[in-house]
Amino acid sequence: MFFKMFLRSFFIQAGWNYERFQNLGFAFCLQPALEKIYPDRAKLKAAMLRHLQIFNTQPYMASFVLGNVASIEEKAAAGPDQEACLKTMPGVKQALASSFASIGDRIFWGRLKPMTAQVCLLVWAAGGFYGWLFTGLNTKVSVWLLMAGPVAGIVFYSAFAVHWRWYGLKSGYVCGGSASCGLDSANWPRLIRVLSTAGFLMSVAIALTAFGMLAALNYNSGRPGDVFLRIALPVGVLALHRITRALGKSVFFAAGLVLAFSVLLFSVFGMRPFRLYI
Repeated sequence: MFFKMFLRSFFIQAGWNYERFQNLGFAFCLQPALEKIYPDRAKLKAAMLRHLQIFNTQPYMASFVLGNVASIEEKAAAGPDQEACLKTMPGVKQALASSFASIGDRIFWGRLKPMTAQVCLLVWAAGGFYGWLFTGLNTKVSVWLLMAGPVAGIVFYSAFAVHWRWYGLKSGYVCGGSASCGLDSANWPRLIRVLSTAGFLMSVAIALTAFGMLAALNYNSGRPGDVFLRIALPVGVLALHRITRALGKSVFFAAGLVLAFSVLLFSVFGMRPFRLYI
C-alpha cells in the first residue's frame, strides 16, 4: 500500500486543474489505501468522492497529508463512530495542506531550486570547465563533464524530494488524525537556516572562483590594488546581504546600501566599474 502511494505521489500534479487544483492527483495517490480499507465498491466510491474536493499544497510535501488521511480513513472504517471520525478529516486535511505548503515552498522553491544551479557551476569549475564564465573560450570540453554539472544538481535536488515523499508518507500515517501531524517530525526552521547558509557558502565559492579568475586574467591590465578590489567588491556585497538579513532588514535596504556605496566609489573616487572586470 505505502509503496504504491509513494510511486503515485510523483504524479500528484498530473491532474492539476484551476477548479480544484490537486484534488484528482490526491485521490489517485490515496486510491491504493482506500481499496485496502474499503473492499466494498459502494463504500470505496463514497471514499473516493470525499477526496475530490479542493486540495492544494507543495507537491513534495503532500505525502504528509496523504499518510495522515489514510490513517484517518482506516480508523474510521474500523471504529464504531465512523461519521464523527470523518467529520474532522476536512479540517485536518486543510490545516496540514496549508502548513506544509508554506514549509515546502521555503525549502524547495526558495532554497533547493537555486542550489541546483550552484551545484552545477561548482562541478563545472572543479572539472576545469569555465565556459559559463568565459563565453569566448574555444577549448574542447568533455561531454561527460558538461553533463556532470546538471546531473549533479538534479541528483542533489531529487534526493531531498524523494526522501520527504517517503518519510512524509510513513510519518503522516503514524500520527494520523492530528492537525499538527508531521509538523514536529523535523526541526523545519533549523533545516531552512542550514540550507540558507549552505546556499550562501556556495554563492561565496562561486563568486570567489569567478572573480578570482577574472582578476587573474586581467592581472597585468590594471593597477596592483585592482586584483584585491575585484575580489573584495562581490564578497562585500554577499556579506552585506547576510548582515542585513540577520538584522531583520529587507533586501531593498541592502540594495540601497549597495547603490549608495557604488555611487561613492564610482563617482566620488572615479573608479571605472566596467574596466575593473572587463
